Amino acid sequence: MPPDALRQHLRPFQRRIRTVLAWRYGAISGTIGAATALLMDIGDWQGAWTVEPLTLIALIAFGVVVGIVYALWRPLPVEVVAQLIDRRAHLKDRVTTAVLCDATPFAGPLCEDAWHHLASVRPARLFRFRLTAWHGAIVALVLAVVVSRLLPQLPLPFTARWRQDRKEAEQMVEQVKRVLNPIAEHAKTAEASPTEKRLAQQLNELYRRAQQGRLSKKDAMVKLNKLLAEAQKLERQSHEHLRRVSTKAVTAAQTLRQQLTRRAMASQMDALRPLLQRMQELERQLAQTRDTRQRQALRSELQSLQRTLDLMVQGDLQALQRHMESLTLQMAQLRQMLQSDKDEQGRPLTEPEKRQLRQQLQSIQQQLQALQLSRQAQEFLRKLMSDPNFQEAMRRLAELQKQLEQLQQLQQGQMPNLSPEELERMLRELERAIEELAKRYGDDEKIRELARQLLEAVKQMKAGGT
Repeated sequence: MPPDALRQHLRPFQRRIRTVLAWRYGAISGTIGAATALLMDIGDWQGAWTVEPLTLIALIAFGVVVGIVYALWRPLPVEVVAQLIDRRAHLKDRVTTAVLCDATPFAGPLCEDAWHHLASVRPARLFRFRLTAWHGAIVALVLAVVVSRLLPQLPLPFTARWRQDRKEAEQMVEQVKRVLNPIAEHAKTAEASPTEKRLAQQLNELYRRAQQGRLSKKDAMVKLNKLLAEAQKLERQSHEHLRRVSTKAVTAAQTLRQQLTRRAMASQMDALRPLLQRMQELERQLAQTRDTRQRQALRSELQSLQRTLDLMVQGDLQALQRHMESLTLQMAQLRQMLQSDKDEQGRPLTEPEKRQLRQQLQSIQQQLQALQLSRQAQEFLRKLMSDPNFQEAMRRLAELQKQLEQLQQLQQGQMPNLSPEELERMLRELERAIEELAKRYGDDEKIRELARQLLEAVKQMKAGGT
């Protein structure tokens, strides 16, 4: 009989040995996996980490699979198979000798002898599946994991008080979860702070442990008190953030309104100074002059200057236009008198009278210049104030001021009506409104510059409130 035929005859024994080894090694490795799963579940009981049931099942299954794979893929030479057969079947090393001496002149008789003795040997009878201590260990550990996982749900008589304690802890956690649910919901958004996310994670973990019955009433009280203290601290920070940003918004609104007035009046200041100086000069001349005609002319010019200043302050465009027309007519009359060297009655003008007429003419020109600038400024303000985007911006600033007033009226312990996120949303809408204002008046340099300043003020307001 050729040696290769004997080796082929040993293949069923080799497969059977691998199967039995897989049965044994799977139990050994599975025991290690079950022990690891039990330790992981105990750690979950202690709150050291979080373990899901699927993780425990995966650990046990992974251990069993590793043992089986190792048994199926480990080296198993034919010589080792022959030794195992000789030992189990008591063949006195016949198969081993035939395998090892297949290259000698005695290979044929040795193989025939081994074949003859193997004819009555069956692999299943020679290599049987036996329950070992490892199989008992894996069963015990798996049962321990199941009991550990389902202990709060098991209706055992000696655990009645223990289960009642867990039930009360679960009720406490559910009540706190309802109270802190707004924080948990907001933690899911992109605007949530790291503190909110951490609180939401801790709350969810406590709720999970309470649902699984793994949280005692004492531990629940300690952890919930700590969690509520952090939530109150977060509430105070949010309250202070809201107050700070709202105050910043109100201050910005007042500053922007003042800035509008200053911006509108800035171009008039240079023109106002000569008018005020002229009024002082007229009052001085009135105090020194005794001539009736000169005093009347000085009073008339002084009244005209006062009227000009009043119109610049009042902002009545129609009255301002009528006064400008009146001044233009007076200026034409004065020029005609200077050209003809005669007064209104046709009398020749003296040098002091000519000098006074020139001063009046210069004063009227200055008044017209100031009134022209005032009309432009009033038109600028009217155009800006009537713009829908500017009105929207001012409306939102007014809303922020109203929210601040409500915030100041809140009593201690109450939650504010406006969250920091809603405030940020209002500021973003305000910023968009001002951007539209800048685009709308892109050709008007002054309004465009003012819109840019408004936008920068809002951005600084947002940066200062955070």
